[in-house]
Amino acid sequence: MKRILIIILLVATFVAKADERATKRLEAVAKHYSEMGSYTIEFNLKAGGGVQKGVMMVSGSNTYMQIADTEIYVQDGLRYEVHNKTKEVIVDKADLYEKELFSPNSDLSKFSSEYNIEETDMGGATAVRLTPKRSGETICVVLSADGLGVAKVLYTSGQDRAEVQVLRCQKGGVSLTQFSKKRYSGYETIDFR
Repeated sequence: MKRILIIILLVATFVAKADERATKRLEAVAKHYSEMGSYTIEFNLKAGGGVQKGVMMVSGSNTYMQIADTEIYVQDGLRYEVHNKTKEVIVDKADLYEKELFSPNSDLSKFSSEYNIEETDMGGATAVRLTPKRSGETICVVLSADGLGVAKVLYTSGQDRAEVQVLRCQKGGVSLTQFSKKRYSGYETIDFR
């Protein structure tokens, strides 16, 4: 479930060999979020018959996301994934997670080698579908009415289905939560750096 959310959360800056309209759409979305500088996104994740509320805050190149018992921090080139239920902190290099939605460090130029990218209609809304060239997940990014924001992201992999619905996106005023070892004292740390 956690990996699903991480994969779903992605936005483009440039995609080669993709449908030209889809590429332009993703570039516009990436520019929109990039120009905000800092923002907060509240969302619902529907998967496995349940719904979980989440929040993601972005400020510059730093990010904080919380959903259920998981918190993810991206700061100073590192990514901290905190699992509160199991009391684990996984530390890794942030650049290994460039494909996450709304990531300030995202670079989808690498995605074009893995996905066919095309513009499509999804229930009357403009969407961009990313279909794996070999195997993997299919991701459909449904755009908001203005074509600049993301309204929802649909994820399909085999029988697994998930949907992230953006409830609210607010620009500015972000007081970004920072990772602190002290806050998670007693947690096991798994360091992949």
